[in-house]
Amino acid sequence: MKLFVSQLLHAVTERKISYETAFNYITRKQSFIGATRKKLFKLGYETLIYYHSIRLLARREGFSQTPSGIASYMSSRGFEIEKVVKEVEEYADSIGGIKGLAVKYGYPPLLVERLSSHVDYEELERILRSLNTRKRWLRVNILKTNVEAALTCLRDEGFKYQGSKFTGLSYKLLRGAFHPMRSIKCVKKGLLIPQDISSVLAIQATGPFENTLLDACSSPGLKLQLALSISRGLKAVAVDYSPRRVGYIREVLSTYGGLERVVVLNGDSTLLEYRFVFDKALLDVPCTGTGAIYSDPTVKIRFSPLSLERLKSIQLKLLRRVLRNSRRVIYISCSILPDEGELIVDEAIRENLVEPVPLREPYLSKAYKGFKSGDNTYRIMPHIVDGQGMYLAVLESRVYTG
Repeated sequence: MKLFVSQLLHAVTERKISYETAFNYITRKQSFIGATRKKLFKLGYETLIYYHSIRLLARREGFSQTPSGIASYMSSRGFEIEKVVKEVEEYADSIGGIKGLAVKYGYPPLLVERLSSHVDYEELERILRSLNTRKRWLRVNILKTNVEAALTCLRDEGFKYQGSKFTGLSYKLLRGAFHPMRSIKCVKKGLLIPQDISSVLAIQATGPFENTLLDACSSPGLKLQLALSISRGLKAVAVDYSPRRVGYIREVLSTYGGLERVVVLNGDSTLLEYRFVFDKALLDVPCTGTGAIYSDPTVKIRFSPLSLERLKSIQLKLLRRVLRNSRRVIYISCSILPDEGELIVDEAIRENLVEPVPLREPYLSKAYKGFKSGDNTYRIMPHIVDGQGMYLAVLESRVYTG
């Protein structure tokens, strides 16, 4: 276990790769299989969730803050994550306040301090706790089946689930948070699609989709596939900057349905122009991913002020360009920070590019207070929907041409 933890921390801190990528590389190299692999996956996940706090404890106990030093600290606790978390909580209580809250849940202090300016302490803690708790949601693929048949398939495999109170399409596995989704037969058959509840609710809140849609940052294409499912007459253009990720779009739409109604392009949506106007554009911007921590806990490790500033610049460039060829833009950011949501739309309002469109869904919370865009743009709060944290805005374009 010590070697595994050390190699994992080295991979995610030095190579900046996702948890699942790092885990698969290490376990295949070491030939871990079966129950051992499952045990290691959970250990690795919890270690990364509390990484920042474990580093503090390791230093306090005289261990180095290198991957091997942190692994040695974990070894001294018998790799019992419950024991480590208890120490983390005791240390956090001794600090108190916002810094103590960051330590308690293993977050970068800067992230928690930034967020504390916009939500009260109690809600802040609920957000942080919810994003630490791994969840696995499945969405019924209504292009290939119906809800009853999909759930029957899931029950026949022995899975227990709970439906969302906000949509009839999404179901959370009750005892499968660490189960590999692609091994589920119902998923292999294309009847169920692994997709977080918040992504489903974002599309549900902004549909239906008439005639034409531009999906400007499309990969992996799950939101687009849902839009195609609920709007059968929809035709779309899907774009992604990465050739590899363009392949993911084609794979998703080919497997789950909808590819025949989509033109898939490899291109840069900060530059691409079109000779016609789309009815709507879906702009799911690249972001820090701070609303999706339980899907990939390395988000906490990669987060930095420098990466945040770089992404903010890209987000604004994308929005300015996409507005030129779309009547309405659905702006989505899987981030809990206002820098990647309210502040971006505020700038677009200041430049007289957009007018936010009000939405009325019970699961949508008002955006953070203190912003021009706050009244008619929204937050999907993780502790309310039991999913990822997202910012959502439907923006009427004032500058489209075509």
